[in-house]
Amino acid sequence: MSGIHIKQIGKKIRELFENHIDHTDIGINDNDRDNKILTRCLAAYGIYKNSDCSVEDAADSVVDGGDDNGIDAIYYSPLNKKMIILQSKWSNTGIGEPDSAGVSKFCTGIKDLFNTDFERFNEKIKRKTIQIKKALEEYDTKYEILFIDTHTAQNLAIHSTRHIEDILKEMNDTGDDSQDQIVSFKRLHQGKVFSSLAKSSGNDPIDLEIGLTQWGMVSEPHKAFYGMISGEEIASWWDNYETRLFEKNIRQVLGTTEVNEEIEKTLNDYPDLFWYFNNGITIICDTVTKSKLGGSTRDLGSFMLKNIAVVNGAQTVSTIGKYLSKQIENNLENVKVHLRIISLNETPERFGEDVTKTNNRQNRIENRDFVSQDPEQLRIKTELTIEGIDYSIMRSESFRTSDNSFDLNEATVSLACAKNKTSLVVQVKRGIGKYYENLEKGIYKEIFNGAIQGIYVFNCVKVNRIIEGILYNQTRLLPKRSGRKYGMLVHGNRIISQLSFGDLDISQELNSIDFEPDTNRIEQIVLNNITKVEDILIENYSENILGTLFKNSSKCNHIVELIKNANG
Repeated sequence: MSGIHIKQIGKKIRELFENHIDHTDIGINDNDRDNKILTRCLAAYGIYKNSDCSVEDAADSVVDGGDDNGIDAIYYSPLNKKMIILQSKWSNTGIGEPDSAGVSKFCTGIKDLFNTDFERFNEKIKRKTIQIKKALEEYDTKYEILFIDTHTAQNLAIHSTRHIEDILKEMNDTGDDSQDQIVSFKRLHQGKVFSSLAKSSGNDPIDLEIGLTQWGMVSEPHKAFYGMISGEEIASWWDNYETRLFEKNIRQVLGTTEVNEEIEKTLNDYPDLFWYFNNGITIICDTVTKSKLGGSTRDLGSFMLKNIAVVNGAQTVSTIGKYLSKQIENNLENVKVHLRIISLNETPERFGEDVTKTNNRQNRIENRDFVSQDPEQLRIKTELTIEGIDYSIMRSESFRTSDNSFDLNEATVSLACAKNKTSLVVQVKRGIGKYYENLEKGIYKEIFNGAIQGIYVFNCVKVNRIIEGILYNQTRLLPKRSGRKYGMLVHGNRIISQLSFGDLDISQELNSIDFEPDTNRIEQIVLNNITKVEDILIENYSENILGTLFKNSSKCNHIVELIKNANG
């Protein structure tokens, strides 16, 4: 059946992506034109299937072509802080497994990408330089190495596997006991590609019969019902329809994210409290009809829904749906989820689209959002307000930094660097969100506590801004914004800042309202530390990927210790 499946895959992905991908560099008379187009369509499908993007964005992510360095697609989602780096292999026969030489080239390309060595890539990738740099420099970015192909072998050959394992080991080596995975790997072979296309291509509408407890109804201006539904019933939806449930949802299923992990933790630890901890699910449908089951009471009701779509709560549905496969015991009968059902019958023409868009525009709550209620933060904010300084501790799209304003992220980075403790600085690079997981103890309390004055925070920010400005100016002086020197200035910025704060030795002065940074002295110290870090990298870490080296505690500690010892 492999040949038939390959033809069906090819037909479907061409329908989806051929008119959107760039194939102007493939000659009309190229004997391999069809295979090259299919390779690119397959790459676009891999991105589309594993992200929150549109068909057009997935097609735009394709960078396959001459000098692609083994990378066929790159996509970064700022919303989910996730970057996908993909290689695609189209086989007309499906026999065997992808060759290890191609996988090796892919891994080399990934290393060059993380080292910002853009000169080794084609123009398609160079045009994505800003997007790639943003992903590499952004706090908390996660990376997925994705391999998609039409081979039947479910496992890669031993040499290919070794290449992948080696790069994962290097890039996830944090130098301590941290279990955080910065980079993950996923493969979609022929069977998985065919299965995902088959499940998502059903044209028949989905009709559901749903049981709600403690239900209610909204009559005006448009008909809707709400109530509690069991986790078992939601799991049955997933078992029957999987991602077809979300065809009208903007975000689809986003793979392993912080949200999924929180949902699964609640299922494991607090199944009976799930309704209280979860935002719930919203379904739109053509019509909804209540049966006579339960009579006129609101304790229990049965509803028939025609042509449904889950427009909000995809992560909840998919996590519950996948939960049973991971567990020995089924405790979903104790899980209750809030459900809204909105009927589109007799509504304005675009009402369903409006419901979908508005439900997905809402920002999810992050750990950092709870910081705004921390008494220490409120104290610091008040102290600074008196001095005419705006300290923004709540997320806000309208907030803009200025000479007299800064936000929580900037404060966290600056205080971590000023503390002159390498583990704190490395955690900023690895994922700043870790600081806000526990506001009662740990690394958060090391930098935000009763001994920290508001003016000290602001002065740390002022010094760190000067350091960042010097580093930025040094990147501008480079003949090209790529390569190891550029990577060191970008990825090693926090370590250089930490070293510079230590050399400045101004902890007492930072507590003064009258403090004014000595810009010339700071510049001299920063430039000196740039040279020292660069020399150590050449001598000790010439083969390391810089994007992950500065997220490794033991290696960063080693760099700092070598410099301190050299300083005497």
